[in-house]
Amino acid sequence: MDHVRCAALHNYLVQYAWESEGRDLADLRSSTFFTTHGAAAEALRPRLHPSVASFLDTAILPPADGDPAPTFFWVDGLPEPDFLFADHPADLYDEPEDSLLSLYFPNIGQGGEFGGGLFYHQGIHRAAMFMHMDDYDFALLVEAHPELWYPLETVLSNWIELIRLGKVVASPRDEPALFGVEKIGPWEWRPYGEAQVHSCVYAWDRLCDAIESRLSPLHPPTCVAEPEPEPLVAPSVLDAASVPDPSFTHAFLSRARRPRFRSIAPGLLLPPADASDFAASQPFAQLPRSPQAVPPILLFPAATTALADLTGYRSPFRNDFCARSADGAPSRVRAGVYSESVERNAYDNTEEGFRLLLPYNLAGGIGDDGIGARKSDGSFITPGTATELFQHGYKSLGGDYYRPQRLERLFDHWRKMVEDGVWSVGPEGVEGSIDTFRQAGTAAHWRDYVITPTW
Repeated sequence: MDHVRCAALHNYLVQYAWESEGRDLADLRSSTFFTTHGAAAEALRPRLHPSVASFLDTAILPPADGDPAPTFFWVDGLPEPDFLFADHPADLYDEPEDSLLSLYFPNIGQGGEFGGGLFYHQGIHRAAMFMHMDDYDFALLVEAHPELWYPLETVLSNWIELIRLGKVVASPRDEPALFGVEKIGPWEWRPYGEAQVHSCVYAWDRLCDAIESRLSPLHPPTCVAEPEPEPLVAPSVLDAASVPDPSFTHAFLSRARRPRFRSIAPGLLLPPADASDFAASQPFAQLPRSPQAVPPILLFPAATTALADLTGYRSPFRNDFCARSADGAPSRVRAGVYSESVERNAYDNTEEGFRLLLPYNLAGGIGDDGIGARKSDGSFITPGTATELFQHGYKSLGGDYYRPQRLERLFDHWRKMVEDGVWSVGPEGVEGSIDTFRQAGTAAHWRDYVITPTW
C-alpha cells in the first residue's frame, strides 16, 4: 500500500464531508485509529502489514461525538478494533489468516448491509467493495478474481472522481436532496453530473473519428469546406418526442455531432433526424409516468424491424415502463440501444446508463467449458437473456449489481473494437448485421464483447 497517498485521499474525503456540513476545519481533531482506540488497537499492530499500520497511523478519524459524517456515500468509516479483521469471509473462502481486513464499514441502507464494506487484502495489497454478503462470491477467492481488486488509492481516487463529476455531492444533511432521494449523512447520489455529459460527448467524438478515418479512402476529401456538423438530434425534435429536459439523454443527443455515416455498430443505426420519424421510433416516451420518472429512449435503432422480447421478467426497465407492472407498457419493442429508465428519487440510479436490447437471446455458461457471453465482472449473463450484453454486474468500486453500464464506456469499447479490427468499416459505417452480436456467446470472440470493469 502507498500509505502516504492513501491517507491523503482518505483525509481529503473526511475533510470534504466535514466542511460540507458547514463545520470549521480547525475543529476537526487529528485523531487516528490508534490514538482513538489505544491499547485495543495497538494489540493488533503486529498482525498488520507495516504499510497498513502506517495508513491507520495517519488516516483521520472524525470525533465520535456530534454524529460524524460518513467517509463517503458507500462507507461509514474505519472500524473499531474488534471488527477490523474480516475473519468470517476469510474462513469461508479459505483466505490466509489475517489476510482480509474490513477497512471501512458499509453505510447501512442505500444498498449497504451488515457484512459488507471495503475489504483490503494484505496478501496482494488490493481492495474491493462489497455492498453486502451476497457479493462475496463475485470477488472471493481473490486468486480467482484478481481483476476485480484494486489498489486502495485507486478506490479512494474513484470516489473523489465521482465528486468531481457531480455524480455524488455533499451538503448539510438537513438540506433536502435535489430529487428527494435519501441522503447518507451529507452525501447524495445524483442521476447524473454535468461533467458526465461532456465526457460522453468526447467518447462519442472519438468513436466517430475512428470510423470516419476508415471512411476516408472510400470517400476522398474535396476542396469544398465541410459545413458545421448538425447535432445528433436537434433539441426541437427531442422536445416534440417528449424527451425530458433537463436529462442526460436530452443533453447528450443535442450536443453530440451527427457523423458522416449511418451505422454506428453492426446492425445499429443513428437515430432519425426527422421529428416525426424520431417520435415514431420511441415506444416509451409518451407513456404516463410519475413525476420523477425518466423514460428509456431509443438511441440507436436496429437496422431491421426485429423486436426485442420484454415479456415477464425480461425487461430491464423500471416501474412505469415495464409491461409486468404498468398498463400500456409494451412487451415487445424495436431492438437497439436504449437509455436507462430512471426514478430520480430512487437509490443508485444512473441516467447515463444504457441497455442493448437484442432481438434474440444469448447463452451464458454452456457446457463444461463455460462458453457464453459474460459481463464485466467475469460472470456469465443470465441464460436466455437479451438485455445484459456489455453490462457490468458486480462493482468492486461500489454500487448496486443492477446499475447499468455507462454509455460513455460503450462508446470507448466500440471504438476499440473498430481500431483493433474486430469490426470492419464500409461506406455506410460499421459493417455487419445485428446478428454480429451473437459472437459474444462464442469461445472465439466472447472476450471482444466484455467491457473492462470500472465504476
